Parts: sequence; C-alpha cells; structure tokens
Amino acid sequence: MTMGNLAGTGQALDSSLNTIFSEFKLLRDESGVFRSTATMMTLKPHEGRSKNVNNYNRVVALDIADGVDIQQAQQLADTTTTYTPGEVAVQVLLPGSTMRRVADQELLQRTGRMLANAYDLKEDQDGGLQMVNFTPIMGVAGAVIGPGEYLGALQRLSIGNNRANPEPPPLPYFIVDHPIKLGTLAARLIPLTDVPSGTNIYTPATVTTGRTVGPGAGGGGLSDEILRQGIGALGMFWGATVKRTANLIPDASDDVSGGAYSREGLIYVSELEPVADNDTSDKSLRGAVELNYWGSYVWGTYRPAAYGVEILGDATLPVAS
Repeated sequence: MTMGNLAGTGQALDSSLNTIFSEFKLLRDESGVFRSTATMMTLKPHEGRSKNVNNYNRVVALDIADGVDIQQAQQLADTTTTYTPGEVAVQVLLPGSTMRRVADQELLQRTGRMLANAYDLKEDQDGGLQMVNFTPIMGVAGAVIGPGEYLGALQRLSIGNNRANPEPPPLPYFIVDHPIKLGTLAARLIPLTDVPSGTNIYTPATVTTGRTVGPGAGGGGLSDEILRQGIGALGMFWGATVKRTANLIPDASDDVSGGAYSREGLIYVSELEPVADNDTSDKSLRGAVELNYWGSYVWGTYRPAAYGVEILGDATLPVAS
C-alpha cells in the first residue's frame, strides 16, 4: 500500500505547516500586601520634596508634698521623621514592525499589563525591605521558628518593646511573613507530627528544633481547618492579622525577615500614583510605541524601635526526608 504524503516535522511536506499559537499568557507575580497594612500618606503638589512627621516627647508626673508649689516644669521636645519619595518607572519599546507581524493581536495591551505588574511587584518588594528596619528582633538566622517567636514578637510589640516606659502602638497589628516560615508556624499549631508529645517537632528535613506539644483545639477544629486551608485558616494570631507574601526575598543563607507591626509603624508616602503614558510622537521610529509606566513613592517606618518587631528565620525550601 502506497503511503500518502504527510505534512509535519520529518514528513514529506516538513515545511508546509504554519505555527499557530492558540493562547498567550502572562507570567504571574505575587499580589502585593504591604500597602494594605501601612499608614498611607500623600505628598501633595507644592508641599515640597518630603513628608515630615513630628512627634513630641513625654512629660512625667511627679509626687509632691501637700500644699507645696509645683516647681517641676518640664521642657518639651520634638523629633522629626522625614520621608522623601522618589520616582519609579518601567519602559518597553514596541516597534511598529513587531506589532504588525506578531501573531498576538493584543500585544500592546498585554505589554501594558506587564508594565503595571512590574511596578506593583517592585512597590511591594520595597515595602518588604522595611521589615529589617524594626530594631527589636525575634528569631535568629538559620533557625526554623514557630509560635514562640511570633508570640514573643507580639508581646514586645504590645508594650512598645519597653517595660520601663511602655509605648503600646495603636491597633491594628499585622504579622506579614514568607509562606515557608508561616507554613512551619501552621504545622506547629496543628501540630503535624507522627511522634508522641515531647519528642522531635515537625520541621523541614535537616534542621534540628524543639519539642512537640499536644494538638490544640482537641485535635480537631482549628487543626483540621489549618490542614485544609493552610495559614489562611488562622486569620489572626494573638490579636494580629496574619498575611503571607512571597515578595519577602530570602538572603544568600535562605533567611527571611518578616515582621509584626502596628499599621502606624509602616509608612507609605505616595507623591504620584502610577500612570501609563504611551508615546507615539517619534515619527522616525515608524509606528513604534514607547510604553511608560511610572509613579513616585517611598516606604518608611515610624518609631521602629517601638512600633514593629523584625521576625528573622530560615526559609529553606522543604525537601523529602
């Protein structure tokens, strides 16, 4: 029987088929969380280069003898914290010939979405970099941390990290940390272990840690919900809303700094919300479009020794044991 002339790679007509792309997708970025946990300030036009926030010092009440004149007048003082926004931009040039020839008829629109995603990603990563500016630290590099460290961070936060002169930050409080670190927190709250209480606790392989505790909530309830939903089932921990983000980037030793903080302790100053600006004015580029997406902002902390606590710990990728 004679074989027909097939079309396709390695066949008789191996150059006769068009390459058809059925769908065009964008790579996903982690959604931002830090703006939702920060105090938002706006630097308005003609207000200058920076946003300046003043806080006054304390005055102290003293005991005095009955009937004696008060002669304990105290001096006021103030401290200024300055936040100076800077511009952030992302740009792509699409030649006219490219847009005419590529199969994706929505290339321009998809590129615009990529620019917006890139800006949002940088903005959130910049927010995460503020966690190391909170001066109290719970946890330590190389250690897999759990409920004790997170509880300790919130205990310190609740008194402004000062037992002699407590400065409790205003609510709400947040814990924002990496999914791997929060995964270990969730597992230790269940706890996820196949050994009796008091022996080795659940942890990623190769890391030595503390001891197990008995399962909370009677071995069901919250434990079961955490197994089904992950850290999202916890919702709050010791009065703080728990949020996770992969935009906290591990260092070269696989350690990540998250944070427990008051909303007032994390500051986001916006001078200009991001705008899209597509330029087609250069006729010599023959139909090219220059896509620009830019804005101006700055992140900062307020009272970092009192209004936030850095939570440092290991975020090594889990491996099979």
